[in-house]
Amino acid sequence: MVLRKSWVLGLLMALAACSEGSKHPQEAAAPSVARGPAAPAPANSDSIPIRRLKAIQLPTTSRPPGTLLETRQWTDANGDNLLVLTRRGPLLEKATKYTEPEHYVELFARQYVRRAGRWQELWRLQDAVHNCPFDMWLGPLPGATSVTDLDHDGQTETTLVYKLTCRSDVSPSQLKLIMREGPAKYALRGYTVVQVDSVPISQRAPANPCCLDTLGKRQLEAPEGYLLTAGRYETEKEFRAAPPAFLRFARQQWRKWSVRDTFEQL
Repeated sequence: MVLRKSWVLGLLMALAACSEGSKHPQEAAAPSVARGPAAPAPANSDSIPIRRLKAIQLPTTSRPPGTLLETRQWTDANGDNLLVLTRRGPLLEKATKYTEPEHYVELFARQYVRRAGRWQELWRLQDAVHNCPFDMWLGPLPGATSVTDLDHDGQTETTLVYKLTCRSDVSPSQLKLIMREGPAKYALRGYTVVQVDSVPISQRAPANPCCLDTLGKRQLEAPEGYLLTAGRYETEKEFRAAPPAFLRFARQQWRKWSVRDTFEQL
């Protein structure tokens, strides 16, 4: 199908670029952070008290544009933290004399920390699906957002798992896992597993989802090449500077959520 051909071409271009920096300037590369040895036992969000806020409870200075999707409030060594996720769209792109107006949708995430009685922005994320003439979706997977302290240093990690979809067939959606610990960012970016026939999704999921950047162009352009990408992410390079527990957790989360691609539509 036309969509599948364009999807494969887009994948090849993304792999050639080896970075999303030019497309999404808000996703800055993770800095190298000096760390001591990580403790072996992870702490998950079950051990960190989390409070969910309604829109009316949010500080007026900490509301990204769009419709409120999720909030989290908790405390760690930095103080009080606040996470806010919103979505804007679908909206019409600006038409030109060469193109028909298509739709786009934007996702915003911002984390704040309260210092001296004021909320200060710790980091932000902005992503989008642009120029989509088909079924479109962008948002966090329900239940996938987590707050952890995997290295037991008192500073929590925030992990978002969200998908980006523009399709008219059973092609996989894009899937992104973004982990933040203060200014440091670590990410896995790839594709979901979808139901294409009678084979259960659990059998379609790859045993080792890494790494798409090791696949050749010929493999990806083959008629069934899209099946090779399903459930896989591009690389684990961004976790090289992270404690080992971070990558173990990210891999576990990827396997859990990459098989949850339902066919929502905005």
